[in-house]
Amino acid sequence: FMREEMAQREAAELLRGHRKPRSPHGWGLLLALWLLAFYEPVVTEGHLRRKNLEFIFIRFSAWEFAGCDKLWAGLVTTLCQKIRQHFGALPLSVFHVLGSRPRFASGFSQREWILKKGTCLRLWGLLLVLAVGVAILLVALLVPGIKEHHALKVVGSAVASLSGSSLVLGALSILKNFLVSEKKKIERLTNSERFAGQLGFMSKIRGEVEVLVDFLAFMEVFERRRLRVVLEITSLDLCYPEKVAGVFNAMATLLSDANAPFIFLLAVDPGVIVPCLEQTGCMKGLADNGYLYLNRAVTLPFSIPEMGSRSRLRSVEAAIQTREDLMYRIIAGNVAKS
Repeated sequence: FMREEMAQREAAELLRGHRKPRSPHGWGLLLALWLLAFYEPVVTEGHLRRKNLEFIFIRFSAWEFAGCDKLWAGLVTTLCQKIRQHFGALPLSVFHVLGSRPRFASGFSQREWILKKGTCLRLWGLLLVLAVGVAILLVALLVPGIKEHHALKVVGSAVASLSGSSLVLGALSILKNFLVSEKKKIERLTNSERFAGQLGFMSKIRGEVEVLVDFLAFMEVFERRRLRVVLEITSLDLCYPEKVAGVFNAMATLLSDANAPFIFLLAVDPGVIVPCLEQTGCMKGLADNGYLYLNRAVTLPFSIPEMGSRSRLRSVEAAIQTREDLMYRIIAGNVAKS
């Protein structure tokens, strides 16, 4: 249903004159890398009015990470890993080194990309210096009568090496971010004793999240649609109290940015979660009231009524019927093969 609705929205935007959305895969990957390196995205008024949405669903089962010391770190690493898998490791790695945070357009300008003149000038300067160094070196090595001048060879080698090393360092930085994912970075910080009790630890984690938010904003402009990352958090009521409070703190950290495209779906039993929160120190200033904390943390709370006997019976019958149909298909398929 959601796919049909998204397709209808895309068709409606095309009729209103908006351009067709694009994907960072295939030939679109080359365009995305080009824009990442040499252009700065601009969030225009037309982009903010786009109705075409893409939802990226990420499921996080807290029970799978209940054994680790910092459950909230598992939430952040799962988010980083899924975003990396969705868009690919290469665009995110290039964004870490060359990407720019999107700016907001002034007035009613509809220009979505601005050339990064500083980056272009630095690149052309490095290429020019590299070409001059290589030319001097070739002249010193090949031209008769100049081969004996050792100083010219040294100058050419030094100029070519300095300019070439800058390009190599940039490529190595991209390669490093390509091989070492954000998940591995956060896991290393989590396992490091140096950052375990320091404020610098959370600042580094927040820095990784900010880069991720800026990358999603870039991909919104590139794909010509709005992006929303939906995190489905389940099985939180099966974890220890202090870890439950850590997940709520991680949610607050991710949602602290007003422009963050995150939506949390928290499926819990309040009767279990509230005592867990009240046992921790996060209730200070709230009169030790866990329900008050939940009301402030959850924007749109709603409850699912308990299933009655008839509904349970229908669910069991539907499950049995589905199993019988599946077994019939398997048997019929085996008979057809024989």
